[in-house]
Amino acid sequence: MDTSFLVARFNRQDRHHAAASRFLQSQRRPGAPALRFFLSDYVFDETVTTLLAKSGRHDVAVAAGRAIRGSQTLPLVRVEEPIFDAAWELFVSPGDKKWSFTDCTSFVLMDKLDVRRALSFDGNFREAGFVMLP
Repeated sequence: MDTSFLVARFNRQDRHHAAASRFLQSQRRPGAPALRFFLSDYVFDETVTTLLAKSGRHDVAVAAGRAIRGSQTLPLVRVEEPIFDAAWELFVSPGDKKWSFTDCTSFVLMDKLDVRRALSFDGNFREAGFVMLP
């Protein structure tokens, strides 16, 4: 799960809010495909920080953080040193990609965990070879 999806989920003013909400509602329906989600501690940080910056409201960022941390179905994966180092190498590699360091940590984690789909509205995930949902 990427920051762009989580920000859209918790920020009613976000242009992707309706799409994020519809997708989550569809996951609760009988017969919905069984998908497992996770996010990294870096995505958590980026999400609450972005919500605070975009809304100007600390309570919105705190409510989102509490909902994420309190979720029984959304594990938080820590970025440990080997992932950090590989993400740094990806971040500094020459090329035309302008991916954030947080995105690089997500890409490395996803590769390591053999995850090919991302809940994201950020086209960088497609650029990196992942399938984007919703």
